[in-house]
Amino acid sequence: MEGADQAVAALVREHWASLLRSLISFSGRVDLAEDALAAACERALSSWGGQTPAHPVAWIRRTAQRALIDELRHEQAFARRQHLVVTEESVEANESTLGMVDDRVEMLWLACHPALGSESRPLLALRFVFGLSTERIARMFLVSTSTMAARITRAKKRAALAGFALTSSREHPERADDVARAISVAYAAAYFASDESAADLVTLLHQTAGSRPHPALNALAVLISLTHARRDARIGADGRLLTLAEQDRSLWHVSEMTAALRQYTALSPSVGYAEELRAYATIEAAHAVAPDSERTNWRLIDAAHDRLAQLGDSPLDRLERAAGRAASGRPIARADVERLRRELPDHHRVLVVGAHLLRQEGDDLGADDLLRRAIELCEYEHERHALHHLLSDSGASGATSD
Repeated sequence: MEGADQAVAALVREHWASLLRSLISFSGRVDLAEDALAAACERALSSWGGQTPAHPVAWIRRTAQRALIDELRHEQAFARRQHLVVTEESVEANESTLGMVDDRVEMLWLACHPALGSESRPLLALRFVFGLSTERIARMFLVSTSTMAARITRAKKRAALAGFALTSSREHPERADDVARAISVAYAAAYFASDESAADLVTLLHQTAGSRPHPALNALAVLISLTHARRDARIGADGRLLTLAEQDRSLWHVSEMTAALRQYTALSPSVGYAEELRAYATIEAAHAVAPDSERTNWRLIDAAHDRLAQLGDSPLDRLERAAGRAASGRPIARADVERLRRELPDHHRVLVVGAHLLRQEGDDLGADDLLRRAIELCEYEHERHALHHLLSDSGASGATSD
């Protein structure tokens, strides 16, 4: 069974988007095609045993097509689609003509259809492009498997009701902002969960920006590349999330940062979401070129935050700015913290910023209390560990437990 597991895992990793695209084209149904493909992969695990078929991709496609035909017959819809059925020989002959990169980009565009809500698009992107299991996506988004299964099912039903059609992404350049947002959310979830799909999303983003250039995609590619280049330094040996000041910068991937910084210099001022991403890329670039935390160009970072305020004055943007000031040991204004606590009352990072303010004002007991409450609200294990470290540094170790 181990051989079958490895073969199916490799097939999903390399061919999921291509297979799903062909099955949607075959059936005209996004929801049924995705379910049939997942069922075919599960069947392969028990059917292949120690012997992988000569044409594994064709085997999966053929098995999924048969499942689709059964479902369509049950819905009394197969008659008008019968002319789409292809022979086994043509399936195997066409197997080598699939373009993996193009198929991934097209499925990403489909997952970002305007009929879907913004909360559904990252989930379907992970399913449609990479074929990630519901359980794995649930772990990344910190919800139960049953909750995530319900979310994905609702999204696929909405897709079916909207009558999704496979059209070229080149015909819908207006979706580029939504595609960038979906990749951004999916990457953040994968990165904080230390899921290996984070690297796949970086690759997908570069492929997408390369084949469908757009200011938002280009800026996001720079932003995520600079973030991803620090991946090996973000977690300490004790499993604790490290601040930028604590990270061993020799572990940063310099070649990746250099390439991203070169791309950063090519970014032009833009508008809307693309300009917001460019401002965040400026912040990451300032950290990337600094030899250490003390010599970071904070004036450049503050200017980028000023630009973000001009674009929309989002509470999350202001929280990012306050957290950056706290991490660098710079003072925070009480009015700014009080405003954040009104706008984001249950956000654990607001409480951490509040703790920094109280520590700044000499109220260590109040700061410790806020840190304990932040630990209770924080859902990320690495970050909780870091907050425990902050608490123990203040002399309050043992006052709280995970």
